[in-house]
Amino acid sequence: MEELIEKMENLKDRISKMDKVKEYLKKKEEIKKNKELLKDIEEYHHTGKESLKKKIIMNQEYRDYKKIETDLNFIILEINQQLKKIQNKGQCEK
Repeated sequence: MEELIEKMENLKDRISKMDKVKEYLKKKEEIKKNKELLKDIEEYHHTGKESLKKKIIMNQEYRDYKKIETDLNFIILEINQQLKKIQNKGQCEK
């Protein structure tokens, strides 16, 4: 069990150093600084106006952010699949 925890910590460290993760965090900070975009997103969440949704989606900064977020989601999916294989392997050995 201790070995698994150590491997998970190692994995977390490696993930945090990945270029995609760094790029994602950088884009997230850029989004946070874009007051107009944040205002539009907040207003959209309250009103659901389709015109605001289109405006948000057309924002290149937002699109770049969502692209990186999608890439990271695929990485997370791959990691989860590998973890599931490891868990299943451990159950078979019992």
